[in-house]
Amino acid sequence: MNSVKIISLDRRLIEDFIPIKEISVESAREKSIRKGHISTLHLWWARRPLVAARAAVFASLIAAPETP
Repeated sequence: MNSVKIISLDRRLIEDFIPIKEISVESAREKSIRKGHISTLHLWWARRPLVAARAAVFASLIAAPETP
């Protein structure tokens, strides 16, 4: 049986561009919020990188632009 490789031309934004520096800055800001934010209602021992996770999911769902 021959193996057939399918190459998709449907590229996603995460494959071409994801602003790592800006996401890192926003993640650090989110981590340092101590008062007045809903995430401080209960202090979880295992904080999740919410900004980074949202950015990765969003960039994987959006199609890459045709032009750079």
